[in-house]
This record gives sequence, structure tokens and C-alpha cells, in this order.
Amino acid sequence: MSKPFSLLFCGPVPEPGAAPAGGYEASNSRTIAALAAAGRPVQVLRYPQPRGGAISKLKGYWRGFGILLAELGRQPAGGVLHVTGLYKQFVIPELLLLRRARRRGLVTVYDVRAGSMLKHYARLGPLYRWLFRTTLRSADLVMIEGQEYAPFIERHTGRAPFYLPNHVGLAEVPAPARSASGPPRLVYVGRVTVEKGIETALQAAQLLAAQGLRFEIAVAGPGDAALMERLRRDYAHLPVEWLGSLQANEVLAQFGRAHFFVFPTRHGGEGHSNALTEAMAMGCVPVAAENGFNRSVIADTGRVLPLQADATAYAAVLRELWTSGQWSGLSVLAAQRAREHFATEQVVARLLAAYAGLSERKKA
Repeated sequence: MSKPFSLLFCGPVPEPGAAPAGGYEASNSRTIAALAAAGRPVQVLRYPQPRGGAISKLKGYWRGFGILLAELGRQPAGGVLHVTGLYKQFVIPELLLLRRARRRGLVTVYDVRAGSMLKHYARLGPLYRWLFRTTLRSADLVMIEGQEYAPFIERHTGRAPFYLPNHVGLAEVPAPARSASGPPRLVYVGRVTVEKGIETALQAAQLLAAQGLRFEIAVAGPGDAALMERLRRDYAHLPVEWLGSLQANEVLAQFGRAHFFVFPTRHGGEGHSNALTEAMAMGCVPVAAENGFNRSVIADTGRVLPLQADATAYAAVLRELWTSGQWSGLSVLAAQRAREHFATEQVVARLLAAYAGLSERKKA
């Protein structure tokens, strides 16, 4: 029997007991916890998170990445280093991390998350493009969050990437608490910002109300105080529940009560939303923008609208899906797709097999 390999996970990870700040930390925390639950505890190497002004942050990053490089220099050969890359301005330290690890005899994984990779590659100039390609080629395996990245990675590395989507634990998913009859319930979950589509969602609800369709709508997530105050005032005439920030189990419960997850995001860094996976697992039908990896995640289980679609388009789709009786079938398809493609149990089993395969090839 082969000797078990050590596993190091390097990237944006919240401190113990702290809530994840954003999608990177949330997905990393979920993956690390799932690996530990599967019997593979992880040594976490956290990216630095310096505070203060630009100079203080620069010094903090310099010092923090120096500590990570020194830690890699003390690691025994034969382990696996999984780097969840932020690329962009972090591409140089990430390249150094991968190269230091390989010199120490570690197997290296570069995990490209979020939906900004191609945008940064297109606009940041020839030096950045060379550095990024070099970083990709310095890893033994490139992992991607979205299938849309696969052609680019294969073209520039000559190797197929490993698909590591965001995932949700099936054991955590409660039974839905909703009916296919009665007023449809819409839900918006995520940061409450204009670029994430909150106003488009509320305006769509406003149009449905004007058309005489009874409904409920809930908004969950943190937001700027001034924006929240304005939204509460401007949409006071709508039946909106303002839920604020919720714990993970509370988010799942809200998806279990709702019929539609309205996700009109135009956020430039959109990737595979954790909320989207959770909504689908609960049979909450997604109606989302053509942004990030939404189309490949949703497939035929909901509706994907053009990026610039307005509230009128969202209201028309929501009305059509509900009044035509399509909602029930799509709800079943959404839950089934989440179970088959985005269940933590399945994703982590594949991930562990990939680590083991890399480790064995390194020894050969």
C-alpha cells in the first residue's frame, strides 16, 4: 500500500471561527471541511490579509507571502500543494509558490476560481499574459471552477484541466417547505449591490405586481447601509422580506421556501455562485444572467437571460414559467442536476482521486 501523502491547501481561507468573506473563502472553507470529513485533514496556508493603506498592505503582502514561501521550503517531498489562485496582481507570488513547491518535490495544483480569468488575460498586457501562462504551466494540474475555461487551459498547457465546481453537501440539504400552488415566492441571495442585480430583481417584482400576479419576495445578504435604506424606501409598497445576513442552514431553508432564485448579476468577477448551487439543490428554479458560469451550471433547469436583460425580461420569464405550469418540472430537474454534478460527496471523491493520481505519477 502506498504511503499517504500530505495535503497543503493555500489560498484565501478565513481564520478559525470567522465568517467567510466572499465566494473564494466560502468555497475554500467548504472544500477543506469536506476533505477533513472524508478522512484527509489539510494543512492550511492562508493568504495574507493585511489592513491599512496602500503601503501598509504592500508590506503586509510582501511579508505574508514570504512566510508562505519559507513554510513551503520546510515541507517534506511527496505532498500535494493545492493553490487557489487569485491571479491578476497575485500572479507573481503564486508563480513563486508553485516553483518553490516543485523544487521541494511537492505535487502542485493551481485552482483557477471565479469568472475573471479571461477578462484579466485580455486586458492586462503582454507581460501579465506571459506570467499567467507560465504560472499555469508550472503546475502539475490546473483545476477550473467553470467548464467555460477548459479550452483556454488546454490550449496553453497542452493538458486537460480538472473540473472542480462549487458544491453543496447533500446531508446538509433539508426537505423543501413549499407548495407548487399559492403565490410564487422569489428570493435574492448574495451581496446586496447594484452590480449583483438587486434592483433588477426588485423591479421585476414590481412589474409582476402591476400585472396583477400575487407573489412574495425575500432578500438575503449584507449590503451598504445607504443602499439598503434607499431600497427599503423605494420598494416599500412591495411584499419584500429583508432578511439580512443568514447562516448557511438558514440560506438553505429560504431556498426551500422559495420557487425562484432571481440572479440578474452583472458582476465582472462572477464565477460559479455558491448560492446558485444551493438554490438548485433545494429545487429552487434559477432565473439568471448570462454571466460567469451560470449557463453551464444551470443547463436546462431554469432560464439564462442575456447579460444586459432588464427587469421587463425577467418579469416576463418568471410569469411564463409560473403560469404555464413549467415550474414543477424544472424544480425536479434543478435538484437532480445538483445531486448529480455538484454534491460535495461526489466532488470531493473525484478530488481525492485526482490528488492520489498525481502523487502516484510523481513517484513513478
